[in-house]
Amino acid sequence: MRRFSDRLEAGMIGMCGLVLLAGFLCFATRLEAAPACPVDGPVRFAGVNWESGEFITAVMQEILERGYGCATETVPGNTVTLEQALANDDIQILAEEWVSRSDVWKKAEAEGSVRAIGHPFTEASEGWYVPNYMVHGPKAIAPGLNSVSQLADPRYIALFRDPEQPDKGRFLNCPSGWTCEGVNSAKLKAYGLTGAYVDFRPGTGPAMDAAITSAYMQKQPILFYYWSPSPIAGRLKLVQLKEPVWSAACWADLTSKNGRHSQGCAAPPADVAYGVSTPFAAKAPAIAAMLAQATFPMEDLNANLVRRADSKRTARAQAVRFLQDRPDLWRGWVDAAVAGHIEASLQAGPVKAAPSAFPAGWTLSIRQPVNEAVNGLVRDHGAGFRAVSNAGLGVIVALDKLFTIIPWWLLIAVFMGLAWLGTRRIGLTVVVGGLMFVMGLLGLWSLMTQTLTLMLIASFLALLIGLPVGIAAAKSRWIKAGSLPVLDIMQTLPAFVYLIPALMLFGLGKVPAILATVIYALPPMIRLTTLGIERVDREVREAGESFGLTPWQMLWRVELPLARPTLMAGVNQTIMLALSMVVVASMIGARGLGEQVLNGIQTLDVGMGLEAGLGIVILAFVLDRITQGFGGKESAHD
Repeated sequence: MRRFSDRLEAGMIGMCGLVLLAGFLCFATRLEAAPACPVDGPVRFAGVNWESGEFITAVMQEILERGYGCATETVPGNTVTLEQALANDDIQILAEEWVSRSDVWKKAEAEGSVRAIGHPFTEASEGWYVPNYMVHGPKAIAPGLNSVSQLADPRYIALFRDPEQPDKGRFLNCPSGWTCEGVNSAKLKAYGLTGAYVDFRPGTGPAMDAAITSAYMQKQPILFYYWSPSPIAGRLKLVQLKEPVWSAACWADLTSKNGRHSQGCAAPPADVAYGVSTPFAAKAPAIAAMLAQATFPMEDLNANLVRRADSKRTARAQAVRFLQDRPDLWRGWVDAAVAGHIEASLQAGPVKAAPSAFPAGWTLSIRQPVNEAVNGLVRDHGAGFRAVSNAGLGVIVALDKLFTIIPWWLLIAVFMGLAWLGTRRIGLTVVVGGLMFVMGLLGLWSLMTQTLTLMLIASFLALLIGLPVGIAAAKSRWIKAGSLPVLDIMQTLPAFVYLIPALMLFGLGKVPAILATVIYALPPMIRLTTLGIERVDREVREAGESFGLTPWQMLWRVELPLARPTLMAGVNQTIMLALSMVVVASMIGARGLGEQVLNGIQTLDVGMGLEAGLGIVILAFVLDRITQGFGGKESAHD
């Protein structure tokens, strides 16, 4: 029996050994089969913010992760900052580099810190466009328009009228910091259109797309720059305006900051490549070789961009769908082993969610109905919203003109007078005058007045709405209970959520910016008005009632005067919050100091951004001290 037990124990030990050996061999086989990334750490891609670049970046990320075993991540930024990051090897791949369009790329390429490898696509086009319905069809409003040489005609200047500067037309340029923005500005000068058209920069790529889509849906005239591949070019019918034939000398002048810009021409055949940092190309020659082969046919690329836009997929989700649908295309980019890894990964299906993840089948999305509702509003009622926008623009334009008429020294005197009336402090009054003078010395006077226009109108509307609502909330606990969650939502909802629908309904510029600013700056006025009225002593109210005051007289003669310090604190906070929105507002085309800050950020011009930032600080200091002065005076009750 003991021998049998020993033999059984030995057999079990042997079996366990065989199982462990088999497991080890299986694990070792898997280790051998698993792809090994040729570089340590994640491969960083440029997080470009236009659709074709996002999609191509996502496809390359999927290939590197599934086929080469690399971890990847994206670093957001605009073209200029990302090109500089590529030159510094802070990122390794820029998936859509329009070669030789910026001084940053030219310098980095000359120094050998970056390389242009392969072509993500060919047959790309770019230029100035108008919608097809303007030129063709029975309702065409510009049937003869086909060339940029015609844009100087007063008829077309009036047709493309800029709402904020009605005596000029509007040309919708790229956002600041994109390489195309500088080229288009140079073209406006070269074509002699600088004085006739406003060089309008939308601030961001989504704002640009929203403005074009909104105008197209409402059959409005619009003149803009665009390119292909893109969902806009794939979905909308556009007419490209003819330009003088390209020449190397002309294009070199247009793409240089120091060029004379005396002659304009069409863009050359696009040279689009994968921008790769030289150190990464040396460490990962297999990946560099893959990029050299990875070219998307234009038809397929545009189709994927349209499918992504229609289905509201993320770029990574569309990239996976592309890999599943087109193995015949991407297998030619990689060797057999890498292709096998990619196919095995795709067949394995999506990564299983962690046990802590919320069940995917229980989720629901409001995206579709919200998008349909906004599109319906734009399509069916866009004209009404534009009429409201034009009426508001009348006030904005009038106030802008008023600031241009007032001499600079008189406006400084007005600020000094307000500072003296509010504080009765000669030292602060002199400081206010000196700071406003510094604003002019920095060359920010016109930008300051544009910002002042936006801030004053938004603050006035916030006061006009906030004061009566705050009074009503103080008088009725039901109104107060209903308003509090609304105010919480207004203060916590990111401004970008309502910027894009406001832009599509009201158009680019100050009108949607003012709307967003009012929503952001309104809550403190309502809250502090309510607080100020509630803090009035009951004894004072009872004394007023004993003298026979009516509710209106009680409010006007007793409660509002005693609540003045709190009300002025609300005014102060409203103005400060309105001023804090100027940079956000610039992202949808609101001009002023915020636009200058955004330009500095997106073009790596630290000096420009610092100057405009100082201008905002000066304006905030002056307005803060003036409003605090008026609110700091002792009330009759005190």
